[in-house]
Amino acid sequence: MNPRNTLLLALVVAALGAFVWFYEIEGEARRSEAEEATKRLFPGVEADDIEWIELRTGDGQNARLERSEGGWKLVAPLAFPADRFAADGVASTLAELSAEATFETPEPLANYGLEAEPGVRFGAGEKSFALRIGDTTPVGGNVYMADADAQKVHAVASWRSNALDKTVKQLRDARVLDFDRAQVERITIESADGRVVLAKPDGGWRIAEPVDAKADADAVDGLLSDLQYLRADEFVDAPPPDAELGLDAPWLRIELGRGAEAQPLALTVGAERGDKRVVRGGGAPVFEIARTRLDSLPRKLSAYRFKELARFATDAAASFELRFQPEGGEPLTVTGTQDAEEGWSTSPVAMQPGQASRLVSELSELRADDVMAETLGDAERAALGLAPPRATLVVRGKPNEGHESGPVLAEVMLGDLDPERGIPAQRGGEPAVYWLRVGASEQLPVSLEAFRERFQANEGAEAEGEGAETPAEAEAKAEASAEPEPGARPAE
Repeated sequence: MNPRNTLLLALVVAALGAFVWFYEIEGEARRSEAEEATKRLFPGVEADDIEWIELRTGDGQNARLERSEGGWKLVAPLAFPADRFAADGVASTLAELSAEATFETPEPLANYGLEAEPGVRFGAGEKSFALRIGDTTPVGGNVYMADADAQKVHAVASWRSNALDKTVKQLRDARVLDFDRAQVERITIESADGRVVLAKPDGGWRIAEPVDAKADADAVDGLLSDLQYLRADEFVDAPPPDAELGLDAPWLRIELGRGAEAQPLALTVGAERGDKRVVRGGGAPVFEIARTRLDSLPRKLSAYRFKELARFATDAAASFELRFQPEGGEPLTVTGTQDAEEGWSTSPVAMQPGQASRLVSELSELRADDVMAETLGDAERAALGLAPPRATLVVRGKPNEGHESGPVLAEVMLGDLDPERGIPAQRGGEPAVYWLRVGASEQLPVSLEAFRERFQANEGAEAEGEGAETPAEAEAKAEASAEPEPGARPAE
């Protein structure tokens, strides 16, 4: 083809593509926006331009909202911070109200339920607007609306007006504490269970009182999240003296320190009122909140202790060692290795199909229930079955230059099972002694006896573990055994 013709053809294609894009695609979007704008009851008004709103609330009161630098405020029928989501929702609804149908020459307003004074008024800049809200349309699920003059009547989708149907309670800010979690550097918790102080000196949470120890970051973050989303069930607008509300000797007090520049923020929980408790938030407001939500706030030191015994990615595990030391008996060490195709195999004895992978999975996120002691002497540890430990469970990763046998991913030492309290446990290289839940004995071999009873393969399995039935083989066998024999009558 002639190069000149090729160039002309390319220019034509490019021009056609530009036309399709700018007219058909971009142009369609602009035309849709323009068409939507013509349907608006208050064209030219944007939500961010609205500075004040007056409306008749769902509980029959006249409310007024005003926008300020700090956000929305409720100034009538009482002065109180407004719920910013509710206020923004009302403003957005007013700005975006659009008609599904418009009656240019309407019948008498009474026929539409629009004869009363406007139920909503608002201001944007120098202009003020009014909105009448009437009856539901007979067909279509819309609502009749009109502006102050009511020269036209509009049918507006009912869902658009739902944001305008608010009670005074719904317009009030129900947040008990307003804070940024990232700014919290210190937390003090005081209750009948004692005093706990948490601090974040170097970006990581620690317990500062009554002990100096690493804190459970997930537990601290959970507390801050619960406090941030704590909402009032009821408002106490004319509270009696603190002594009558139990706020002078609180059931619980939590103080959030936010650095030297900001004042501490406190939550004070007082007396019970039926199924609720009296609560004072960061300032003067007093609320009532369901006891169940307040009871769930952790108060004891143990809730914030770092109780993680092991954590690693299961796919990083390449081998494990199970070392057993029965009291007065011969020790046994069982090793396990993982093959990409065959799965786990163990030596010198085989484990039941699937038990090795379940064991590694259980160890990958192992947490204790409580801390027994910061440290114990040898005699005390021996009495618990920890000196020497009844079982030592070690998981290693894949070998590399620095670790021929693979780096240690987890090392957990277990003592004698106490049916009432649990299993004494220690994390490798650390003096603290923990209580592991009793139920963990079903997933972990806590002793040589328990290993042989629940985890070791039957005598018919290969002694060396090689050739022992793999989980995949066990599953295939189970499926095969479930298939009916030829000619067998199916179960009814």
